[in-house]
Amino acid sequence: MDQMPMTDDLPPLPELPSPASSFAASTALASSNEGLGFRDATIGDFFGSTALISGSSYNSTNPADGFNVPIAGSDRRFKLTENVSPIPVNRFFVNYNHFSQPVRNVTLSKQDVDRVTLGLEKTFLDNSSSLEVRVPIISGLNATQDVTGSGSQTNGEFGNMTLTLKSLLWQQGNQSAISAGLSINLPTAQDANVYNSYTGQSILRIDNQSVHLLPFIAMYHQHSPRTWSMVIAQLDFDTNGNTFLTETSPNSGRFTPISRFQEQNFLYLDYSAGHWFYDNPYGGGFIRRAAIIGELHYSTTINNADLAAAGPDDGDIVTNPFNRIDVLNATGGLRFQLGQDYLLTAAVVAPLKDGENRLFDSEFALLLTKRF
Repeated sequence: MDQMPMTDDLPPLPELPSPASSFAASTALASSNEGLGFRDATIGDFFGSTALISGSSYNSTNPADGFNVPIAGSDRRFKLTENVSPIPVNRFFVNYNHFSQPVRNVTLSKQDVDRVTLGLEKTFLDNSSSLEVRVPIISGLNATQDVTGSGSQTNGEFGNMTLTLKSLLWQQGNQSAISAGLSINLPTAQDANVYNSYTGQSILRIDNQSVHLLPFIAMYHQHSPRTWSMVIAQLDFDTNGNTFLTETSPNSGRFTPISRFQEQNFLYLDYSAGHWFYDNPYGGGFIRRAAIIGELHYSTTINNADLAAAGPDDGDIVTNPFNRIDVLNATGGLRFQLGQDYLLTAAVVAPLKDGENRLFDSEFALLLTKRF
């Protein structure tokens, strides 16, 4: 029977080249040889839809009891720390996330949200930089909501795509690296519509126009051949907001803009640590390695909530009724390296706060990554 080495007795990774203090085309990272960035990635945690719609047109006059904006299934905003490494790497990946009751539909019923993200990251400049593309598909709120409750309030929706440019800034031996970059979240999901099927009136149309810019800086440190940690800090800016329109007259098909609403800006601070507790001593087999990973994720709004008109009646509004939120979540998971080129990670996420700072009841994540 194979013996399971439990101490830090793995051979060290190859030495990285000399430290670099700027973007360097000559940098040859250990990730291209030993899979450093491939193996040691974060898991993630976030669901950040904070805006709620309320008013007499929706039978919910208390803003705190409103329904979520149904663009992209009312899916969360993009957050970098979901299956990512500070080190550029060539990979394909698929992320699955299930959130327990994070949103309310127009009838004020709570719903689960499921999200599948297809991703590709490709390095350039001798592996010192990478470009990543993420395409989300969500089963959540239907982009078309009926205030009468007729029909399905749930549907599969194409989400907002994200592009991320990442570059290595500095490295020290085979132990530490710092990278930085920028994510751009694009409004590729369809527009939203809230209507009354009895009268045929379109009460509200929301044009999905918002572009989010998310600069970040990340640090990776390898404490031993088996143990690693990383810290990632990221800002999230809604640069232009979404336009809210209402039908000029019932069944006219003509819409009048009534407001532009910008989501709140966020600061994300994330810490992740992992330890490879099993490594196949013969270097082969289906399961090559197994690791345990723990993470803490802090997300906070950094400006006051916008308030805008969201319907034909004076009291119809969209806002974050709680204004500021401070979210703290914990993530725990297991990671398996399958063969030479695949990673499978299973994890759960638990909110550590209550009230408006608790964005969902629980989360399950399953991540599959293949390097190339």
